[in-house]
Amino acid sequence: MVNSFYIFSPLLFYVVFLRASLDPVLNLTKVAGIGMGAILNLVVVCFFIVVCFIKKFELPKSFFKVWFLFVSVGLISIVISPDKVGSARSFFSVLTYFSIFSLTFYFIKTKEDFAGIVRLIVYSSIIPFLFVFKEFALPAASTTKDGFRLFASFSHPNIFAFYLVLVVSMCFYAMKSKVILFTPKFIQHAKYIMFFGICCLVLTKTRSAWAALLVVFTIYGVIYERKVLLYLTVLACIGMLVPAVQERVLDIFSGVTADDLEYGEVLNSYTWRQIVWAASWDYIIDKPLLGHGYDTFSYYFLDFFPLEGSTKFDAHNAYVQIAFDMGFVGVLGFLLIFIFVIKEMLVFYKYDKPGTAILIGLILSYLLVCYSDNMFFYLSYNWYFWLVMGAFYYLSRIETATAQGVSNDFS
Repeated sequence: MVNSFYIFSPLLFYVVFLRASLDPVLNLTKVAGIGMGAILNLVVVCFFIVVCFIKKFELPKSFFKVWFLFVSVGLISIVISPDKVGSARSFFSVLTYFSIFSLTFYFIKTKEDFAGIVRLIVYSSIIPFLFVFKEFALPAASTTKDGFRLFASFSHPNIFAFYLVLVVSMCFYAMKSKVILFTPKFIQHAKYIMFFGICCLVLTKTRSAWAALLVVFTIYGVIYERKVLLYLTVLACIGMLVPAVQERVLDIFSGVTADDLEYGEVLNSYTWRQIVWAASWDYIIDKPLLGHGYDTFSYYFLDFFPLEGSTKFDAHNAYVQIAFDMGFVGVLGFLLIFIFVIKEMLVFYKYDKPGTAILIGLILSYLLVCYSDNMFFYLSYNWYFWLVMGAFYYLSRIETATAQGVSNDFS
Protein backbone atom coordinates (compact mmCIF):
# COMPACT_ATOMS: atom_id res chain seq x y z
CA MET A 1 0.00 0.00 0.00
CA VAL A 2 1.30 3.44 -0.92
CA ASN A 3 1.88 5.65 2.08
CA SER A 4 -0.90 8.20 2.57
CA PHE A 5 1.65 10.90 3.37
CA TYR A 6 2.86 10.77 -0.23
CA ILE A 7 -0.63 10.59 -1.73
CA PHE A 8 -2.06 13.46 0.26
CA SER A 9 0.47 16.02 -0.86
CA PRO A 10 3.54 15.34 -2.97
CA LEU A 11 4.46 18.99 -2.45
CA LEU A 12 4.60 18.65 1.33
CA PHE A 13 6.50 15.37 1.04
CA TYR A 14 9.22 16.92 -1.11
CA VAL A 15 9.42 20.07 1.02
CA VAL A 16 10.02 17.97 4.14
CA PHE A 17 12.27 15.46 2.39
CA LEU A 18 14.52 18.15 0.91
CA ARG A 19 14.52 20.55 3.86
CA ALA A 20 17.80 19.15 5.18
CA SER A 21 19.47 20.10 1.91
CA LEU A 22 18.00 23.53 1.25
CA ASP A 23 19.90 25.89 3.57
CA PRO A 24 22.57 26.83 0.98
CA VAL A 25 19.86 27.78 -1.51
CA LEU A 26 17.58 29.50 0.99
CA ASN A 27 20.41 31.61 2.38
CA LEU A 28 21.01 33.05 -1.09
CA THR A 29 17.41 34.29 -1.26
CA LYS A 30 17.49 36.30 1.96
CA VAL A 31 16.81 40.03 1.79
CA ALA A 32 16.76 41.90 5.12
CA GLY A 33 16.70 38.54 6.89
CA ILE A 34 13.68 37.22 4.98
CA GLY A 35 13.81 34.77 2.08
CA MET A 36 12.35 31.60 0.64
CA GLY A 37 12.78 29.88 3.99
CA ALA A 38 10.04 32.10 5.42
CA ILE A 39 7.83 31.19 2.46
CA LEU A 40 8.37 27.48 3.09
CA ASN A 41 7.39 28.00 6.73
CA LEU A 42 4.25 29.77 5.58
CA VAL A 43 3.49 26.92 3.16
CA VAL A 44 3.63 24.36 5.99
CA VAL A 45 1.37 26.33 8.32
CA CYS A 46 -1.09 27.16 5.53
CA PHE A 47 -1.12 23.53 4.44
CA PHE A 48 -2.05 22.51 7.97
CA ILE A 49 -4.90 25.04 8.03
CA VAL A 50 -6.15 23.88 4.62
CA VAL A 51 -6.10 20.24 5.72
CA CYS A 52 -8.12 21.17 8.80
CA PHE A 53 -10.70 22.84 6.55
CA ILE A 54 -10.82 19.87 4.19
CA LYS A 55 -11.33 17.52 7.13
CA LYS A 56 -14.05 19.85 8.46
CA PHE A 57 -12.03 20.49 11.60
CA GLU A 58 -12.23 16.90 12.78
CA LEU A 59 -9.56 17.66 15.32
CA PRO A 60 -8.47 15.32 18.10
CA LYS A 61 -8.50 16.64 21.63
CA SER A 62 -4.77 16.04 21.68
CA PHE A 63 -4.33 19.05 19.35
CA PHE A 64 -5.13 21.23 22.29
CA LYS A 65 -3.77 19.05 25.07
CA VAL A 66 -0.18 18.61 23.87
CA TRP A 67 0.74 22.03 22.46
CA PHE A 68 -2.01 24.35 23.72
CA LEU A 69 -0.26 25.91 26.72
CA PHE A 70 3.07 26.47 24.98
CA VAL A 71 1.55 27.95 21.82
CA SER A 72 -0.86 30.13 23.82
CA VAL A 73 1.88 31.59 26.01
CA GLY A 74 4.02 32.09 22.92
CA LEU A 75 1.30 34.14 21.24
CA ILE A 76 0.86 36.21 24.40
CA SER A 77 4.61 36.74 24.59
CA ILE A 78 4.53 38.31 21.11
CA VAL A 79 2.01 40.89 22.33
CA ILE A 80 4.13 41.88 25.34
CA SER A 81 7.43 41.84 23.43
CA PRO A 82 9.27 45.15 22.87
CA ASP A 83 10.17 43.79 19.42
CA LYS A 84 6.84 42.43 18.21
CA VAL A 85 7.91 41.94 14.61
CA GLY A 86 11.05 40.03 15.58
CA SER A 87 9.15 37.92 18.12
CA ALA A 88 6.40 37.10 15.63
CA ARG A 89 8.91 36.08 12.97
CA SER A 90 10.76 33.83 15.41
CA PHE A 91 7.63 32.26 16.87
CA PHE A 92 6.33 31.42 13.43
CA SER A 93 9.00 28.69 13.36
CA VAL A 94 7.36 27.15 16.43
CA LEU A 95 4.03 27.17 14.60
CA THR A 96 5.63 25.07 11.84
CA TYR A 97 6.73 22.50 14.47
CA PHE A 98 3.19 22.40 15.84
CA SER A 99 1.78 22.09 12.31
CA ILE A 100 4.08 19.22 11.33
CA PHE A 101 3.41 17.40 14.61
CA SER A 102 -0.36 17.82 14.19
CA LEU A 103 -0.46 16.96 10.48
CA THR A 104 0.68 13.44 11.30
CA PHE A 105 -2.79 12.87 12.79
CA TYR A 106 -4.16 12.85 9.23
CA PHE A 107 -1.32 10.85 7.67
CA ILE A 108 -0.48 8.18 10.24
CA LYS A 109 -3.16 5.52 10.09
CA THR A 110 -1.08 2.33 9.98
CA LYS A 111 2.32 1.00 11.01
CA GLU A 112 3.39 1.20 7.38
CA ASP A 113 2.69 4.94 7.44
CA PHE A 114 5.07 5.32 10.36
CA ALA A 115 7.65 3.20 8.56
CA GLY A 116 7.33 5.63 5.64
CA ILE A 117 8.25 8.53 7.94
CA VAL A 118 11.34 6.64 9.13
CA ARG A 119 12.40 5.95 5.54
CA LEU A 120 11.83 9.60 4.61
CA ILE A 121 14.17 10.80 7.37
CA VAL A 122 16.86 8.21 6.71
CA TYR A 123 16.94 8.85 2.97
CA SER A 124 16.78 12.63 3.45
CA SER A 125 20.42 12.35 4.59
CA ILE A 126 21.72 11.33 1.15
CA ILE A 127 22.01 14.85 -0.28
CA PRO A 128 23.63 16.33 2.88
CA PHE A 129 26.16 13.48 2.75
CA LEU A 130 27.08 14.53 -0.79
CA PHE A 131 27.96 17.96 0.62
CA VAL A 132 30.32 16.20 3.05
CA PHE A 133 32.45 14.93 0.19
CA LYS A 134 32.72 18.49 -1.10
CA GLU A 135 33.94 19.58 2.34
CA PHE A 136 36.63 16.91 2.34
CA ALA A 137 37.74 18.05 -1.12
CA LEU A 138 37.69 21.75 -0.13
CA PRO A 139 38.36 21.79 3.63
CA ALA A 140 39.20 25.49 3.93
CA ALA A 141 35.54 26.53 3.98
CA SER A 142 34.85 24.15 6.88
CA THR A 143 37.82 25.18 9.02
CA THR A 144 36.94 27.25 12.10
CA LYS A 145 38.79 28.31 15.23
CA ASP A 146 38.09 24.78 16.48
CA GLY A 147 39.66 23.26 13.37
CA PHE A 148 37.90 21.31 10.62
CA ARG A 149 34.18 20.82 11.39
CA LEU A 150 31.62 19.28 9.07
CA PHE A 151 28.38 21.12 8.48
CA ALA A 152 27.27 19.58 5.13
CA SER A 153 24.24 21.44 3.76
CA PHE A 154 23.41 23.07 7.10
CA SER A 155 24.27 26.58 8.25
CA HIS A 156 26.19 25.40 11.33
CA PRO A 157 27.98 22.19 12.41
CA ASN A 158 25.75 21.92 15.50
CA ILE A 159 22.56 21.71 13.42
CA PHE A 160 24.09 19.05 11.18
CA ALA A 161 25.21 17.16 14.28
CA PHE A 162 21.76 17.04 15.88
CA TYR A 163 20.24 16.07 12.54
CA LEU A 164 22.73 13.19 12.40
CA VAL A 165 21.69 12.07 15.88
CA LEU A 166 18.13 11.79 14.59
CA VAL A 167 19.14 10.01 11.36
CA VAL A 168 21.39 7.53 13.19
CA SER A 169 18.63 6.89 15.75
CA MET A 170 16.11 6.19 12.98
CA CYS A 171 18.57 3.81 11.31
CA PHE A 172 19.03 2.03 14.62
CA TYR A 173 15.24 1.97 15.08
CA ALA A 174 14.77 0.33 11.68
CA MET A 175 17.29 -2.34 12.67
CA LYS A 176 15.80 -3.07 16.11
CA SER A 177 12.04 -2.49 16.03
CA LYS A 178 9.92 -5.61 16.48
CA VAL A 179 6.62 -4.05 15.42
CA ILE A 180 7.50 -1.59 12.64
CA LEU A 181 9.07 -3.93 10.10
CA PHE A 182 11.31 -2.87 7.22
CA THR A 183 12.58 -4.67 4.15
CA PRO A 184 16.03 -6.31 4.31
CA LYS A 185 17.18 -3.95 1.55
CA PHE A 186 16.25 -0.86 3.56
CA ILE A 187 17.84 -2.24 6.72
CA GLN A 188 21.06 -2.79 4.78
CA HIS A 189 20.91 0.82 3.57
CA ALA A 190 20.23 1.94 7.15
CA LYS A 191 23.37 0.17 8.37
CA TYR A 192 25.55 1.97 5.83
CA ILE A 193 23.94 5.34 6.54
CA MET A 194 24.23 4.78 10.29
CA PHE A 195 27.96 4.03 10.06
CA PHE A 196 28.67 7.01 7.81
CA GLY A 197 26.44 9.22 9.97
CA ILE A 198 28.38 8.37 13.12
CA CYS A 199 31.68 9.14 11.37
CA CYS A 200 30.32 12.50 10.23
CA LEU A 201 28.95 13.19 13.72
CA VAL A 202 32.44 12.80 15.20
CA LEU A 203 33.80 15.26 12.64
CA THR A 204 31.19 17.92 13.48
CA LYS A 205 33.02 18.24 16.82
CA THR A 206 29.69 18.97 18.52
CA ARG A 207 30.08 17.61 22.04
CA SER A 208 26.43 17.96 23.05
CA ALA A 209 25.39 15.92 20.00
CA TRP A 210 27.93 13.24 20.94
CA ALA A 211 26.34 13.14 24.38
CA ALA A 212 22.87 13.01 22.82
CA LEU A 213 23.67 9.92 20.76
CA LEU A 214 25.32 8.28 23.76
CA VAL A 215 22.07 8.86 25.68
CA VAL A 216 20.04 7.16 22.93
CA PHE A 217 22.28 4.07 22.94
CA THR A 218 22.60 4.05 26.74
CA ILE A 219 18.83 4.19 27.32
CA TYR A 220 18.38 1.40 24.78
CA GLY A 221 21.09 -0.64 26.48
CA VAL A 222 19.71 -0.15 29.98
CA ILE A 223 16.11 -0.87 28.98
CA TYR A 224 16.52 -3.67 26.47
CA GLU A 225 19.98 -4.90 25.44
CA ARG A 226 22.69 -4.65 28.08
CA LYS A 227 25.55 -5.75 25.83
CA VAL A 228 25.20 -2.42 24.00
CA LEU A 229 26.57 -0.75 27.15
CA LEU A 230 29.75 -2.79 26.82
CA TYR A 231 30.11 -1.76 23.17
CA LEU A 232 29.57 1.87 24.16
CA THR A 233 32.25 1.72 26.81
CA VAL A 234 34.78 0.24 24.38
CA LEU A 235 33.92 2.77 21.65
CA ALA A 236 34.12 5.67 24.12
CA CYS A 237 37.60 4.60 25.18
CA ILE A 238 38.68 4.28 21.55
CA GLY A 239 37.14 7.67 20.81
CA MET A 240 39.16 9.33 23.54
CA LEU A 241 42.32 8.14 21.79
CA VAL A 242 41.41 10.33 18.80
CA PRO A 243 43.18 13.69 19.34
CA ALA A 244 40.30 15.80 17.95
CA VAL A 245 37.78 14.07 20.22
CA GLN A 246 40.07 14.19 23.26
CA GLU A 247 40.71 17.90 22.77
CA ARG A 248 37.02 18.78 22.53
CA VAL A 249 36.11 16.73 25.61
CA LEU A 250 38.97 18.06 27.75
CA ASP A 251 38.11 21.63 26.71
CA ILE A 252 34.99 21.40 28.85
CA PHE A 253 37.20 21.12 31.93
CA SER A 254 39.83 23.62 30.82
CA GLY A 255 40.07 27.29 31.70
CA VAL A 256 38.99 28.95 34.92
CA THR A 257 35.65 28.61 36.63
CA ALA A 258 33.23 31.44 37.13
CA ASP A 259 34.23 31.70 40.81
CA ASP A 260 37.96 31.96 40.01
CA LEU A 261 37.67 34.36 37.09
CA GLU A 262 40.23 37.14 36.96
CA TYR A 263 40.56 39.97 34.46
CA GLY A 264 41.99 38.91 31.11
CA GLU A 265 41.55 35.17 31.59
CA VAL A 266 39.88 33.04 28.92
CA LEU A 267 36.75 31.06 29.74
CA ASN A 268 35.79 27.80 28.16
CA SER A 269 32.39 27.85 26.44
CA TYR A 270 30.54 26.08 29.26
CA THR A 271 31.81 28.43 31.98
CA TRP A 272 30.97 31.44 29.80
CA ARG A 273 27.43 30.15 29.41
CA GLN A 274 27.05 29.65 33.16
CA ILE A 275 28.00 33.28 33.76
CA VAL A 276 25.50 34.46 31.14
CA TRP A 277 22.72 32.35 32.67
CA ALA A 278 23.45 33.73 36.13
CA ALA A 279 23.50 37.29 34.78
CA SER A 280 20.04 36.86 33.24
CA TRP A 281 18.44 35.59 36.44
CA ASP A 282 17.37 38.99 37.78
CA TYR A 283 15.57 39.69 34.51
CA ILE A 284 13.86 36.29 34.64
CA ILE A 285 12.50 36.73 38.15
CA ASP A 286 11.44 40.29 37.27
CA LYS A 287 8.78 38.81 34.95
CA PRO A 288 8.47 35.21 36.13
CA LEU A 289 5.09 34.24 34.68
CA LEU A 290 5.03 35.26 31.01
CA GLY A 291 8.54 36.60 30.47
CA HIS A 292 9.74 39.53 28.37
CA GLY A 293 8.55 38.36 24.95
CA TYR A 294 9.44 35.52 22.61
CA ASP A 295 13.09 35.53 21.48
CA THR A 296 13.98 38.66 23.46
CA PHE A 297 16.96 37.22 25.34
CA SER A 298 19.32 38.63 22.71
CA TYR A 299 17.31 41.87 22.61
CA TYR A 300 18.08 42.53 26.30
CA PHE A 301 21.44 40.74 26.33
CA LEU A 302 23.70 43.79 26.55
CA ASP A 303 21.54 45.24 29.35
CA PHE A 304 22.36 42.42 31.77
CA PHE A 305 25.69 41.34 30.24
CA PRO A 306 27.51 44.45 28.98
CA LEU A 307 30.92 42.71 29.00
CA GLU A 308 30.40 41.60 25.39
CA GLY A 309 30.50 45.18 24.08
CA SER A 310 28.19 45.21 21.07
CA THR A 311 27.69 41.49 20.38
CA LYS A 312 24.34 39.98 21.32
CA PHE A 313 23.86 36.29 22.12
CA ASP A 314 21.04 33.88 22.81
CA ALA A 315 20.99 31.84 26.01
CA HIS A 316 22.43 28.59 24.59
CA ASN A 317 20.04 26.91 27.01
CA ALA A 318 16.44 26.27 25.95
CA TYR A 319 15.15 26.33 29.52
CA VAL A 320 16.81 29.66 30.38
CA GLN A 321 15.77 31.08 27.00
CA ILE A 322 12.12 30.08 27.45
CA ALA A 323 12.03 31.24 31.08
CA PHE A 324 13.36 34.64 29.96
CA ASP A 325 11.13 34.92 26.89
CA MET A 326 7.91 33.22 28.07
CA GLY A 327 8.27 32.94 31.83
CA PHE A 328 7.91 29.81 33.91
CA VAL A 329 4.45 29.21 32.46
CA GLY A 330 6.17 28.88 29.09
CA VAL A 331 8.69 26.41 30.56
CA LEU A 332 5.78 24.37 31.93
CA GLY A 333 4.09 24.38 28.52
CA PHE A 334 7.34 23.29 26.89
CA LEU A 335 7.81 20.38 29.30
CA LEU A 336 4.16 19.30 28.99
CA ILE A 337 4.68 18.61 25.28
CA PHE A 338 7.35 16.05 26.16
CA ILE A 339 5.42 14.65 29.09
CA PHE A 340 2.44 13.81 26.87
CA VAL A 341 4.66 12.25 24.20
CA ILE A 342 6.65 10.22 26.73
CA LYS A 343 3.37 9.01 28.23
CA GLU A 344 2.43 7.56 24.85
CA MET A 345 5.87 5.99 24.55
CA LEU A 346 5.43 4.23 27.87
CA VAL A 347 2.03 2.94 26.75
CA PHE A 348 3.47 1.62 23.48
CA TYR A 349 6.49 0.08 25.21
CA LYS A 350 4.69 -3.23 25.84
CA TYR A 351 4.12 -3.62 22.09
CA ASP A 352 7.66 -2.80 20.91
CA LYS A 353 10.25 -2.68 23.69
CA PRO A 354 13.42 -2.19 21.61
CA GLY A 355 11.93 0.36 19.21
CA THR A 356 10.26 2.36 21.96
CA ALA A 357 13.45 2.31 24.05
CA ILE A 358 15.25 4.05 21.17
CA LEU A 359 12.54 6.70 20.87
CA ILE A 360 12.55 7.30 24.63
CA GLY A 361 16.32 7.73 24.41
CA LEU A 362 15.87 10.17 21.52
CA ILE A 363 13.45 12.39 23.40
CA LEU A 364 15.51 12.30 26.61
CA SER A 365 18.59 13.24 24.61
CA TYR A 366 16.67 16.21 23.18
CA LEU A 367 15.78 17.34 26.69
CA LEU A 368 19.39 16.91 27.80
CA VAL A 369 20.81 18.94 24.92
CA CYS A 370 18.30 21.71 25.66
CA TYR A 371 20.52 22.44 28.67
CA SER A 372 23.38 23.60 26.47
CA ASP A 373 21.75 24.63 23.18
CA ASN A 374 18.77 26.60 21.90
CA MET A 375 17.28 23.52 20.31
CA PHE A 376 14.04 25.23 19.33
CA PHE A 377 15.98 27.60 17.06
CA TYR A 378 17.28 24.79 14.80
CA LEU A 379 14.37 24.86 12.36
CA SER A 380 15.28 22.21 9.79
CA TYR A 381 16.27 19.71 12.48
CA ASN A 382 13.09 20.37 14.44
CA TRP A 383 10.94 19.67 11.41
CA TYR A 384 12.26 16.11 11.32
CA PHE A 385 12.25 15.67 15.08
CA TRP A 386 8.63 16.74 15.51
CA LEU A 387 7.59 14.73 12.46
CA VAL A 388 8.87 11.62 14.26
CA MET A 389 7.31 12.62 17.58
CA GLY A 390 3.91 13.38 16.05
CA ALA A 391 3.94 10.24 13.91
CA PHE A 392 4.76 8.04 16.89
CA TYR A 393 2.27 9.85 19.15
CA TYR A 394 -0.66 9.12 16.84
CA LEU A 395 0.55 5.66 15.86
CA SER A 396 0.67 4.74 19.54
CA ARG A 397 -2.89 5.90 20.08
CA ILE A 398 -4.11 3.97 17.03
CA GLU A 399 -2.34 0.77 18.02
CA THR A 400 -3.47 1.02 21.64
CA ALA A 401 -7.09 1.62 20.66
CA THR A 402 -6.96 -1.27 18.17
CA ALA A 403 -5.49 -3.63 20.76
CA GLN A 404 -8.17 -2.68 23.26
CA GLY A 405 -10.91 -3.02 20.63
CA VAL A 406 -12.35 0.41 21.33
CA SER A 407 -13.26 3.35 19.14
CA ASN A 408 -10.30 5.67 18.59
CA ASP A 409 -11.26 9.30 19.05
CA PHE A 410 -7.73 10.40 20.03
CA SER A 411 -9.03 11.98 23.20
